[in-house]
Amino acid sequence: MKIKIEVQDAELQQGLQALIKAGQDLTPVMADIGEQLLNSTRQRFSDQVSPEGEAWSPLSHVTKTRKKKNKDKILTEEGRLRRLLSVRAGKDDVEVGSTRVYAGTHQFGARRGAYGTTQRGAPIPWGDIPARPFLGVSDADQKTILEIIRKHLKKSIQ
Repeated sequence: MKIKIEVQDAELQQGLQALIKAGQDLTPVMADIGEQLLNSTRQRFSDQVSPEGEAWSPLSHVTKTRKKKNKDKILTEEGRLRRLLSVRAGKDDVEVGSTRVYAGTHQFGARRGAYGTTQRGAPIPWGDIPARPFLGVSDADQKTILEIIRKHLKKSIQ
């Protein structure tokens, strides 16, 4: 059995068309989502927690001794990693990341010598670096993203 429903209400059809059009290029929505994720990622540097809210591994005594600035702040000496986060919004996706080469090491961690050795034979990195995830989507981010999407869809049919 097949049932066919035909809508002949011009206003309803206009609303459905607006909704379809709004879903074809989500760049404005993705840009808003990216900005939200950028803000929450930067806040993680202040809170020193992962997207799941777990505290980052503390700095080793050796690292604290070697740091010239911000000895009590994890993933912060000059602040470049936090400051140089970036967003790229497309029509159906958004990327939040870092332009810093060492970002992946801090996000995922690295074992002593994982990147080889210096010309003098010293391991790179010189010691184990625990993962300290700063990129990701928290539960609060998910709720905010859904609200951004809802607002966009609501706006598209008004």
